[in-house]
Amino acid sequence: MATASKTRLMLLFIMILLMVIMRNSEARPSHGISTTAKKVDSGAILKKLGYDLSKIAYYRRMLSGDIPNRVSPGGPDPQHHY
Repeated sequence: MATASKTRLMLLFIMILLMVIMRNSEARPSHGISTTAKKVDSGAILKKLGYDLSKIAYYRRMLSGDIPNRVSPGGPDPQHHY
């Protein structure tokens, strides 16, 4: 009975030790090293590839819904619709 108790205690100790080791081994970004994403200027790359940045900005605004939806105030002309 004493050996079963010691075995359970040893197993519990090993499990807790593994949990502590796994908790401390999480991957975290290093704050000292800047990532390559921060170094990349997407506007400069697009300009080098020949894209017009003003057109890209226009289409971005148009797709996001910032441009007002312009409709005729009177609606459709009744002469054209029978």
